[in-house]
Amino acid sequence: MTESLTKAIQHFIENRYQTKREALDKDFEKERSQATTIQDIESIEVGFTNKKEKLRLDFDTANWLDSAAKRASQISMATHAIKFTHSSAKGTNVLAVDLGQDNRYLDTAALQMPAIDAAVGNAAARDVARLLQLSDEDGKSLLDYLRLDDLGPLKVIAKNDAQLEEWRVGLKRSLLDATPSSHTLAKQVYFPIADNEYHLISPLYSSSLSQAIYQEISHSRFSQEMVAAREARKKQAPHSKPVVVYPNLAITIIGGSKPQNVSQLNSGRGGRNYLFSTRPPEWKSQQKAPLNSDNIFTHPELRYATRFAIKRLVSFLLQVNQQERESNLAIRNKVKRLVDEVIDEVFAKVNQWQQLPLGWCDETNELPVAQCRWLDPNNPKWDLHDDLWQQNIAKDFGEWLVANVNHFAKGELSLGLVESNQWQAAFQQALREIS
Repeated sequence: MTESLTKAIQHFIENRYQTKREALDKDFEKERSQATTIQDIESIEVGFTNKKEKLRLDFDTANWLDSAAKRASQISMATHAIKFTHSSAKGTNVLAVDLGQDNRYLDTAALQMPAIDAAVGNAAARDVARLLQLSDEDGKSLLDYLRLDDLGPLKVIAKNDAQLEEWRVGLKRSLLDATPSSHTLAKQVYFPIADNEYHLISPLYSSSLSQAIYQEISHSRFSQEMVAAREARKKQAPHSKPVVVYPNLAITIIGGSKPQNVSQLNSGRGGRNYLFSTRPPEWKSQQKAPLNSDNIFTHPELRYATRFAIKRLVSFLLQVNQQERESNLAIRNKVKRLVDEVIDEVFAKVNQWQQLPLGWCDETNELPVAQCRWLDPNNPKWDLHDDLWQQNIAKDFGEWLVANVNHFAKGELSLGLVESNQWQAAFQQALREIS
């Protein structure tokens, strides 16, 4: 196992060397092509020969690890990075491991193998972060080995024990901050524990958890198996995998145009960090057919839907009655508008019952036939040329509204047949227009 990680380390350093060597060769060819004399060419060749030799020595495996151990203090291997709170914050990053798990919460501790992020204080040390994240065939990283003081992957590379110890001490500086601190731009909560004594609580963003969520959502959107599953669903064909969808996602871009300044994982995500919707559920009542009602106008749901409109009508009629004002066009128009509001509320509620599966009224013997015809309009048993049902329903509405107005007026009004007939005509006209 350590052998595979040792090879990965050597391969990583060799690749870094080849990349630098290719860039140096391009610079050499460019300068050589611009040279005009033999002396210039010879000078350029000598200079680049020296640079190539220095590069070869710098990328000797042991020498490069010497340099990496010295630069490791410029990075922080962490699960929680402070720059997610503010890009200019300079406090301590935290590597939170072995915290204990509580299955009630989705947090960093819930991840079996959390990705370890690298908060880089100096761009020149990013390669050290990638070195520490190299892993063996079992997925165990060099960082994991160092946390256990297991130097097996590095032992065969070191020239002696002293050098190996320098690597251990130097590379482990990326794991701990010798002087932990918060920052004025970080989130801070001073929690009192005694008189003039506080615990400073500094909540930090979990890049490891964000990475796990990012990978899961990316898999659900772009993986070959999810693409195939969605295609099968589109064609209504079977598939071995369920279609996974995460709706109502929000995205925050952390780091702006330079996500690499926040952390290595954030850079890999392009600064994108997904947020799940935490809105409360929307209550949706299950619409039930009014099977046990003998008059739809006395049904509790319709009475509830129209109560405010009826009270506004009653309030205006009482005001007119108390002022002993003679009826005029303005008063009659106002009453008509208020009655129309009641009619609108009735139609809005009835429309919900009309959306029920056709034929539902066949199960009731309570409702009058005319009301069944109104509430279950798509039932094929109705005579489409029969308009008498509208007159019957309008009559029921007029009588019902007069009774309600008198009830809410508490004896101060005594409406009768005249008002009932007027409101019946208004309802029948509205019913005709809608039907």
